[in-house]
Amino acid sequence: MARESSQIAPPSELRVNRKSVVPVHVQLQTQIRHLIDIGSLKPGMQLPTVRQLAGFLRINRNTVARALADLYQDGYLESHQGRGTFVADRPPAREGRTARSLERLVQETLDRARRLGFTLDELTATIVARAPAARTARRTRARILLIECNSPELSRYREQLEEELPVTVDRLLVEDMAVRFRESGFLRAYRVVVTTFFHIHEVKQALPLDGPPAVALLSEANISSLLRLTELPEGSTVGLVCSTPQGSQNILSSIQSAGLTNLVPILASAEDAWSVDRMLEKTRIVVCSEQAAGRIVDRVPHDVEVILAYRKLDTGGIEMLRDLLSHTEGGQP
Repeated sequence: MARESSQIAPPSELRVNRKSVVPVHVQLQTQIRHLIDIGSLKPGMQLPTVRQLAGFLRINRNTVARALADLYQDGYLESHQGRGTFVADRPPAREGRTARSLERLVQETLDRARRLGFTLDELTATIVARAPAARTARRTRARILLIECNSPELSRYREQLEEELPVTVDRLLVEDMAVRFRESGFLRAYRVVVTTFFHIHEVKQALPLDGPPAVALLSEANISSLLRLTELPEGSTVGLVCSTPQGSQNILSSIQSAGLTNLVPILASAEDAWSVDRMLEKTRIVVCSEQAAGRIVDRVPHDVEVILAYRKLDTGGIEMLRDLLSHTEGGQP
């Protein structure tokens, strides 16, 4: 299989939470596995170096090396002398990988307990006592505020978050955010404010200093979109379209944050037909939000490649949100 190099330095959705009880190397290992499982990192694709990953995430190189070593052992990655690290041509099936990882975790736990002088019965009794099942029924659903620029995505993201997390989600449009934030006591009702990376800067600027923490999540389509854009030749012209001019600016900010300096962006707004026509005169590649795509579909020629910028929220980010909520339980209501 021909090898392809990843120009991302490194995949922009990788995040670590240093305050988490989950070790950093496990967080990184899990996220990279997830990207391979969903096909965002494809067989034969080259990964950034240990140095690049460590620099991007601002963590120790040994931590990165440990995460990659586990992925080598599970059969997800392979190393080629003098060339680098690549996604394996045939990554293991999810079922087999999960079984091996759990088996290794159990064995490591048993070995460590034995070195500390604990018996198997003592370890088993402690695991049973610490199991969260008995406490789950008494735990109330956390109330969070979800902010996005359009109603369809608010509805879809709320449904996903409420399905996967013990939360009750209230929705708020970006355009209404500043007014609502000024209402006395409005933000005290929420444990956390959630948005996507396209709007995180706006949200953080609008939040008062004593407001709840703001969390940015990625959509799974976002990483695949960025990977597609890295393949374009230097100087490629790309249209960026959202429902509003501010939304288009947010897409531009995301592309710039990912280090995609090979592109020449042209911004347009679905609410301004003239800007869309002007953009289509200059490019045959368009990055577009789902809502904007529905509004401009009749204006886009068949030879134009449309890359959707939004879709389902990334499961790795949702797990990070779960961890944050568990650590803030008992704080804000």
